[in-house]
Order: sequence, then C-alpha cells, then structure tokens
Amino acid sequence: MPSTNPPVVPDSAKNVVVIGASRGIGAVVASTFASHGHRVIGTHRGSGTPDGVIGFEFDITDPGAVAGLFSFVGGFGRADVVVVASGITRDSPLVRMSDSDIDEVIATNLVGPMRVVRAAASKIVRGGSIVLVSSVGARLGHVGQANYTASKAGLEGFVRTVAQEFASKFRINIVAPGPTRTDMFLAAGAEARAAMEQGTPMRRVGEPVEIADVVYWVSQSTYMTGATVPVSGGLIV
Repeated sequence: MPSTNPPVVPDSAKNVVVIGASRGIGAVVASTFASHGHRVIGTHRGSGTPDGVIGFEFDITDPGAVAGLFSFVGGFGRADVVVVASGITRDSPLVRMSDSDIDEVIATNLVGPMRVVRAAASKIVRGGSIVLVSSVGARLGHVGQANYTASKAGLEGFVRTVAQEFASKFRINIVAPGPTRTDMFLAAGAEARAAMEQGTPMRRVGEPVEIADVVYWVSQSTYMTGATVPVSGGLIV
C-alpha cells in the first residue's frame, strides 16, 4: 500500500523506483535520489521509508505484487530509473543449510529482481536506467553464504544478458559493494566485524552513502550497460 501525502517535486523530476528502501543501502539510495530533486517511490515491507520518499508496501517474493507496484508508479508517469537494493541472508554451512534457507534467499535476491526487471522493461522510458545492487561475494565467495553468493552471481549473469537484449531501450548495470556499515554488518560479532574491516586493502568497511553515490552515478551514466561496478575498498580491482 502506498503512503499518503507524497512530497512535492519539480515537474522536471525523474520518477525513480527503489526496491528495498526501508533501511540499509536502499534507504540511503532512495534519500540520495530525493536529495537531487527526483520523485522517489520506495518499497518497504511495513517499516516505512525515509522522509521525502513515497512509500509503497511491497513483497518482492510475491509474483503478483510487481504489477501493482508499476501500476502505482504509472500514476506519476513512466519510470526513469529503477534500483533494486533488496536482499537477505540466511547464513549456514552448506551441509546444514535448509531448503527454506536456499529458497528464501534465491527468491528474494535473484528471482524477485528478475521479475522486477521483466516488468520494468515495458514500463521504463526509452533511455532509462536500471541498477541492481549485488555484492563482491558473487566473485569472492564467503564461507557460510553459498545461497547468498549464488544469488548475487546469478544477478550478474542475468544483467549481462538483459543488457544485450535491451541495449537500444535502456541501460542495466550492477553495483557490487564490499563490506558496508549496515544492520547486517553491525549484527555480526566483534571478531567478524574486525576481520571485515582489516580484510580490505583500505582497512575499513564502506559507508552506505558511499555505495549510494555510486548507484546514483551509474544510473546517470549514458554509455555503460551490462557492467558490474565494484565498490569494495580494493577487494576487487
């Protein structure tokens, strides 16, 4: 369900859809676009969105919800930019990973974004931009995250194909963060956090705004599609 009293934006504002705008990187991405004067529709699962962002309650694992989202966006005109920043983890060594751990992560991190992009392909303006948030884990791997890294690696292969299919209509790219100071990072133990901080050549984790700035830049880039842009403090060079 959409929130009421949407913010007033200039007539020249772009319509930006941010999937997963309630917290973490997605919330900062939504705020970044709003701060540039764009109309931002941000999805959430009951927890709301940042100030200046039009909230829309949405479950990316619900196949029927995608049409409803883009129908709502259509009330403001066609989408100019779509960002998918939602994601979950269900960490466990593979031999102890349950079927639900696998199914939920793949449904949220891979299948859901595929459905969003499929719908956006006919709703986005010509020359529009789609940005998916992945992870450097797709290339590096992480112990206990076989489901998560597989889902993010799948996104990268998906984007390379979609970029070729729709190159004449819109651009689609990936931003792949390294360790970032989100709730997921803060929930890790002190030892794990220290290892992540010291494991990057820059000896620190990223801040959500540093990822959001790159997402914004990638969305504006006019001659790049099918690319994966790492923002990882030097983990991938």
